[in-house]
Amino acid sequence: MDKVLRCRDVGVDCDFVACGATEEEVFRKAGEHAQTAHHVNEVSKEMMEKARAAMYEGICVTSDTEEMISEECSECYEECYDCLDECCC
Repeated sequence: MDKVLRCRDVGVDCDFVACGATEEEVFRKAGEHAQTAHHVNEVSKEMMEKARAAMYEGICVTSDTEEMISEECSECYEECYDCLDECCC
């Protein structure tokens, strides 16, 4: 399972999703996004704790953009890789 963090889950009105194999990778991607999209140069301790609490496990699928398959759908996805639209997602 990958680690997943959404801007919305930490209270930001944004559709960005950071996915990665490790928590550190997700935080790196989220930090880069926060700087470029939200002009945040320093993340507070409180925001880091909120982000860590909001992070969850799922499956990341990469294409031109990263999209995330929720943990609830991951079993279905793993069983039928190419039929995502016909699966539980």
